[in-house]
Amino acid sequence: MMVSVLGISFHTAPVELREQASVRAGQIPATLQRIRAEFPEAELVLLSTCNRTELYVAGVDLALRKDALLEALLTRDANAHVAGLEQFFYVKHDLQAVEHLFAVAASLDAMVVGETEILGQVKQALVLAEEAGTTGKVLHPLFQHAFKTAKRVHTETDICRGRVSISSLAVEFAEKIFEDLSSKTVMIVGAGEMAELALKSLMDRGARDVLVLNRSLERGQNLADRCGGRALQFELLDDYLAKADIVISSTSAPHVVIQADSIRRASEVRRGRPILLIDIAVPRDIDPAASVIKNVYVYTIDDLERVAAENLAKRQDAVEQAWHLVRQGTSEVAMLFESSGLRVLLRRFDDHGKAICETALQRALAKEKLAGLPEPSREEIRVLARKIVNKMLAEPREALKRAARNGEWELYARVANDLFGFEKAVDGKEESATEGDKNGPASVQEGTDREKL
Repeated sequence: MMVSVLGISFHTAPVELREQASVRAGQIPATLQRIRAEFPEAELVLLSTCNRTELYVAGVDLALRKDALLEALLTRDANAHVAGLEQFFYVKHDLQAVEHLFAVAASLDAMVVGETEILGQVKQALVLAEEAGTTGKVLHPLFQHAFKTAKRVHTETDICRGRVSISSLAVEFAEKIFEDLSSKTVMIVGAGEMAELALKSLMDRGARDVLVLNRSLERGQNLADRCGGRALQFELLDDYLAKADIVISSTSAPHVVIQADSIRRASEVRRGRPILLIDIAVPRDIDPAASVIKNVYVYTIDDLERVAAENLAKRQDAVEQAWHLVRQGTSEVAMLFESSGLRVLLRRFDDHGKAICETALQRALAKEKLAGLPEPSREEIRVLARKIVNKMLAEPREALKRAARNGEWELYARVANDLFGFEKAVDGKEESATEGDKNGPASVQEGTDREKL
């Protein structure tokens, strides 16, 4: 199949490491084109969110070229390389990579299982890859299958029920600390999707005094008008910081936007009244040094994981149903990828059985004891021999079909090639029993066209 994913996520690294590997949306097309220049045979899609940076690759043997691909991903330009992150990256191949993509799109691999924002982020990743010209007949239809599976998960299970976004969890976290939000002044820094979700959740929880600050005042004003709150110029952040009891920051800035010195001055003005700052941006918006300031409480996206785990326990049945749909979708893709290889191998079984049978019959019927048999009797022997061979091969054939349905095709194909001596199929010198690896992309495209995804 030759599909892999190379990634770093909240499972393997804390936010201070993830932010080093993060790629801003505006930089993704150029990053993909730079990597493509080193791997011209590759299809590439780059997904970079607050919780993960993952490079999906087709057409490159990542088992052999992982280090070179990782080097290309972490090299920001000719003179800058993000060092020390290699050990935190994971690699998944073939059906494991497919299942991982489906789980990510369906929000099963998210810090907040069931959040719907991740599907939009995966779709945007594909759009950016298409703009960069790095997708093709493997990854494009594969991502379309992922979207189809995610839609089924969201509509056929209760996994998205309740407050399941990072933004809503940030508000829930604030409510656990302050209890009553109606008497608190809340500052939202940023005006993107996560900021909007946080603002909506705040209003639902009773917040009334909400300040919205964004680099673009117009965009901040639009958000404030839609959801409530007052829009302020971003340059007034330091002036109003002392008025805020709760600050939720989610910008796309590549650097800290709320400095520790600003927070220290705000704390002094507040004269001991606590201030809660929740940073849900990657890279981080809030200077980590602020966490040592008295009466200042700084929490990052990783601190929300505990609340996320509590919410997940309440939806375990839905999670199990969702995983069933993800595995089902993975199996469907496996069948599309491997159908041509399966046909090749089954034909080899037929040819192999026929050749053995005919050779044995010729030798047996040429012997003196059978040479005098009339033709009807000789034909009965031929029919019986062929039935025996077909019977012996029937169960291996069915096992291969089951393996293709269950996503175990590659393992079974290797075993069958070894057991029956299909060495040419393994070496690829002739039409291979694993020819689905080469024809798989076309098979997936054909399947996609048929289903009109």
